[in-house]
Amino acid sequence: MGGLSALGLLILVSSIALHISTRTEGFGGTMFAIGALGVAYLLLWLRNARLLAGSGLIGQRNLVGQTTKFQTSDVARLLIATVVYSKKSTPQKALYVFSPSGKALMTLNARAWGDDAIAKIVDATGKSLEYRDTPISSRELKAEFPSAVSWTALHPNLLGGGIVIVALVLAIGIPIAWALLSK
Repeated sequence: MGGLSALGLLILVSSIALHISTRTEGFGGTMFAIGALGVAYLLLWLRNARLLAGSGLIGQRNLVGQTTKFQTSDVARLLIATVVYSKKSTPQKALYVFSPSGKALMTLNARAWGDDAIAKIVDATGKSLEYRDTPISSRELKAEFPSAVSWTALHPNLLGGGIVIVALVLAIGIPIAWALLSK
């Protein structure tokens, strides 16, 4: 991400200094903006995302610093399941923390957080882990645990299509706006 941003800035500055076409300026500006957004995302995640476990509480802090905490007495089940979100995607292993009513209090991606984070949650709650041996589709998981799967997990192709449309609008719109503003 940082390399993309640096390359975009280099193209942008050199095209302005050498009076190269506005298309090149737009291309460099777009690369710089997308790279900068990627770096900002990673920095926010590294700075803010935290797992909270201990002294009767578990929880997590998300990308923008919002903290969600639960009493360990509110936890009924800990389930590790491998979920298949779509036919073409790689199955994702996740830890689901459920309340006695079956509501998903928290979901942790096992690959992103690692085994240490899962062990901290298990230790803090005092509950034993349940394992789902076979991969399960997100629709099957939603049928068994209605609040465990979000809309985005049920519709990954629609979400991906929306992201592609936004990326295309930005990739086309930024150079056009750059060209119009530089006249």
